[in-house]
Amino acid sequence: MQPIKTLHLQEDSIPMIVEAFQQANWPKPASLFETYLEEQKKGSRLVWLGFFEDQFAGYVTLKWQSSYPPFAADGIPEIMDLNVLPSFRKCGIGSYLLECAEQEAARQSDYVGIGVGLYGGADGGYGAAQRLYVKRGYIPDGKGVTYHYQPAEPGHVYPLDDELVLWFTKKLTRTLSYS
Repeated sequence: MQPIKTLHLQEDSIPMIVEAFQQANWPKPASLFETYLEEQKKGSRLVWLGFFEDQFAGYVTLKWQSSYPPFAADGIPEIMDLNVLPSFRKCGIGSYLLECAEQEAARQSDYVGIGVGLYGGADGGYGAAQRLYVKRGYIPDGKGVTYHYQPAEPGHVYPLDDELVLWFTKKLTRTLSYS
């Protein structure tokens, strides 16, 4: 039996998610997941919850219409908000969640995109995510870093926060299904 499984976000799972992140000292408001659920109901976003040995371990979303202008212009769906609780890192959860999102994206697109922050930090910051994305075949899109989805301009100063992002794409392999 596989220790990792996924489920789609449901209304009754929101309190459990909020509590799990609160316990990890990583507060996330219920309103975030309520918004995700509404977008999932409308078909503009999909949300997978990852479980390791039946314990909630993290989540990822796939947004069909990216807010990043180059992805939006090219119809590239965006994997967003991959978060794995610290106690479940290095168990394969992040990679499994990415695989779910990539397989779904491949049904409609030849590429998928993802953005990643630039800082590390005591908790690892985005370092582990940067390494994971490269290992999974993501490459920078070549357009440089953005701040609030807008190109960062040489000579300007930007805060080193979650909005300073480098964007990656991955060519997807479509699987054929026979009926």
